[in-house]
Amino acid sequence: MENIFNLYSAIKEQNDYNTDDLPSFNEIEIRDLIVCDSNLDDLISVNSIYSHIEFNKISFYSTYFVQTSFHQCTFKNVDFTKSNLNNTSFTFCSFITCSFAGAEIMGAEITACNFKNCIFTNIIFSDNIINDTQFEITERSFSVINDNIEKNVIWSFD
Repeated sequence: MENIFNLYSAIKEQNDYNTDDLPSFNEIEIRDLIVCDSNLDDLISVNSIYSHIEFNKISFYSTYFVQTSFHQCTFKNVDFTKSNLNNTSFTFCSFITCSFAGAEIMGAEITACNFKNCIFTNIIFSDNIINDTQFEITERSFSVINDNIEKNVIWSFD
């Protein structure tokens, strides 16, 4: 499965692609993988499952992850700027030095996750169900963070 991420990134780097050229990530299950140093901007993944995956130095700019589940995934230096993560599930995931600037996360379920040194500038983060999660947010200006249902959640803003 790593090749599908590499193929997507290579096509994106050509700058002359159309959407028919891009591999599909809809309704798939990907597990036990390390994905590094890739441009996965504009990726669309609907109703998919990602398990035990490490994403390191990935650009998910303007990505559309909807009704998608992430279980025991690690995100290091990942850029989710302007991405749509609505109705997505994150369970036992770690986010380290990630940017969610301008992202929209609504109707998500976030359980037993850790967000460390993350940027929430201009994010819409509402109507989520959050349990047993820690947030260490370094920047949150112009953000809408409200109407979440929270249990055992710790927020820290630097």
